[in-house]
Amino acid sequence: MNNRHLIKRHISENRWQYIIMTLIFLSGVVMGNYKVPGLQGGVKSTLLALVDGYLQGGMEGSLQGSSILYHAFLTQGSTLLAIWFLGLTVLGLPLILAIIFMRGYSLGFTLGFLIRAKGGGGALIGLLTIIPQNLVYIPFLLIWAVVATNFSLQVLRGNPSGFSGLLRRLMSYCLLMLFFLLLCLVGAFIEAYLSPWLLSLVM
Repeated sequence: MNNRHLIKRHISENRWQYIIMTLIFLSGVVMGNYKVPGLQGGVKSTLLALVDGYLQGGMEGSLQGSSILYHAFLTQGSTLLAIWFLGLTVLGLPLILAIIFMRGYSLGFTLGFLIRAKGGGGALIGLLTIIPQNLVYIPFLLIWAVVATNFSLQVLRGNPSGFSGLLRRLMSYCLLMLFFLLLCLVGAFIEAYLSPWLLSLVM
């Protein structure tokens, strides 16, 4: 059985979980974008100053790839670890959904703010500096959330194979976490080196 068949079977068996996760994520995106017009003047000015500082760094070439890589991987890795831990507990299921919603909210708010503050230029900045790494982060995050949710439900139902079967599932779950952490490096490299390079071209 090849990997492509395994992936197709996994998606088919968990299509409702993916639909729910995707809808929750998109709801967060919409809510985040909806929040932008209600920003107070002081908050908006502070955020705009942060954006201008980042753009200035892109123009001057002072953005440090290694620093961005470290912080990007730390942020994404922390999210994956949080979902992994919540998947070990039945009570963590609502929190997994909350994490997915907040990631959508953060993305929607960021893109919405850039577009409203910078117009067409903000849309271009978002396209070049935010979308590339999120094309990696978001699918992996949704997949990992489904995996963690399924593991949590299996713990809730109990394992007919007994303790040994549960232990094997736990080991597989932990190995998958390490695999997804490695995949996060791909997005972190894009965020650290490709996105700033694209920004420097257009600035």
